Amino acid sequence: MRHYLKQLIIAAIAFYTAYTLIPTVSVGQNPKNILITIGGILLVSLIIQPIFSIILLPINFLTFGLVAFILNVALIFALIQFLPAFSIAPYDFPGANIGGFIVPAARLTQIATILAAATIIIVVQKILHLIFE
Repeated sequence: MRHYLKQLIIAAIAFYTAYTLIPTVSVGQNPKNILITIGGILLVSLIIQPIFSIILLPINFLTFGLVAFILNVALIFALIQFLPAFSIAPYDFPGANIGGFIVPAARLTQIATILAAATIIIVVQKILHLIFE
């Protein structure tokens, strides 16, 4: 039970991080949509990702774990299709200066924004798994 609670908290933090870093992610006004989204991320990380990682083990080795990223992108596309209030719009990234490292401004299309959200979710999940295990 403790393992599932930890996974739920990690999924919630990962989604919240993507939600705050990309302002064009919208889940609507209903709190049920947030729970469904976090539940989908939890379902992918607990059930679907381990199954696909074992089935696609040679591909997973060759791509250095790209299977998890592809599954999260597919989850976000599924959430956009099945949850009417969940949407991700194109994003105009204003650029950033982080400790002297300059990230230029960019205009992200909807697909690029979905890829960015999936990347943020995967990176936060992996970092939190390393911290808590």
